[in-house]
Amino acid sequence: MSDDTELEQAFRDGLRRVAERAEVGLPLAARAHSGAASRRRRRWAVAGAVAAVVAASGVALAVQGRDGRDTSTDHTATEPTFVPVTDWRPESWHGLTVDVPADWGWGTTPIQISSGNGRLLMCGGPGETVHSDGSRSANPVPGTPWVGRPIMLSDECGEAAHSTPDAPYVWLGADVEPGTVDLGDGYTQETIEEFGTTLTVATQDPAVRRHVLDSARATTGCSAGLDAAPTILGMPTEGLDPIHSAQVCAYQAGTKGYDLVYATTLDEASAQRLASVANDRGMAMCDPDASEYVVVTFSGKDRMGSAELTQDAIIDPGCHAMSFDGTSWSPLTGPDQALWSSNGLQAVLTAFIGGLG
Repeated sequence: MSDDTELEQAFRDGLRRVAERAEVGLPLAARAHSGAASRRRRRWAVAGAVAAVVAASGVALAVQGRDGRDTSTDHTATEPTFVPVTDWRPESWHGLTVDVPADWGWGTTPIQISSGNGRLLMCGGPGETVHSDGSRSANPVPGTPWVGRPIMLSDECGEAAHSTPDAPYVWLGADVEPGTVDLGDGYTQETIEEFGTTLTVATQDPAVRRHVLDSARATTGCSAGLDAAPTILGMPTEGLDPIHSAQVCAYQAGTKGYDLVYATTLDEASAQRLASVANDRGMAMCDPDASEYVVVTFSGKDRMGSAELTQDAIIDPGCHAMSFDGTSWSPLTGPDQALWSSNGLQAVLTAFIGGLG
């Protein structure tokens, strides 16, 4: 018997044994039997029929090679597995706060602009523009997961359409209708409405998608909106010492007052250093009605007692200055700015994004 004939006979024998164990009513199995019975079928066609039966029956196929060795392979289909996410961070937009994987960067979402004729456009993506460590990229990085907000990061825009992404994302406030969309390649995009805005999650991992959606809650620690530019209502007479932390709330002018666009918390070291910059820094002249403001609420102990108190400060990002009384402004150097903005604020505030065409 020739080598070719011997190989074909081995495939037929393997096919026959598998077909006997498969359900006889299965169409693929019937077609595979028919293919094996035909001597005119080419060898690759016989092999394809074997594979079809294996895929349909979900069993291991035992086939002998030319030298008589068992080359069995288990072709049982299995569900994809994902490494569990253990580190999460909060992200806030207006009145909504959710948890996202801590190593995701920041970017944009589909957005409608006045020159877009009602179309949804992606202006600066997909992918992260700011990395999770706060460093910036000159261009969006494809294939990187990101948290997006409906803010233009580039004047080069492309039409947004349902397509298979190359990385997962969370969109806050995107103009997307609630519902679920199969994007292909295992990606599912789900959008819900919560706390006055939309939340969109697209991942291949259903556990991550469910965790983000289930984490949706009302924003706390920062007001979801302000009727007017923030003001300082009062401050501890002797100040705070020591300072434990600081809550950062960023606002942009909207149709009615100012909307919360980002929130984060500073650790003790960063909060202490930022609080100290008002000393002996001179004066800066800032716009009393800027389009963006950052409110920093320091938490610590009363310098002259033991009570836990808070002290507010206002940062004008465009003016690069901070005020503890709303009237006098202390200039912020580059390192001072980095204390509170080495995060997603660089993909949110126009003071960092820069002017677009």
